[in-house]
Amino acid sequence: MCSSPKSSRAVKKTAISFNDELTQEQRLRFAAKANLAQERREQREATNKRYEQKHTSKKPSSGLFSWLQQLVS
Repeated sequence: MCSSPKSSRAVKKTAISFNDELTQEQRLRFAAKANLAQERREQREATNKRYEQKHTSKKPSSGLFSWLQQLVS
């Protein structure tokens, strides 16, 4: 019977602790790479933020209404 209810057999996954599998040297190398990646990420986000602030000016519309607004102001 295809439509008969099935028991849910939830498989318990053991938490992977790769920290236990690494040597001290590997841990230090991993931490150094992770720290460099974090610094680069922060620099990139700061650069993107500065770029967005610099380039947020609105493009002038070329319609008749915008031309009249510019003429009045």
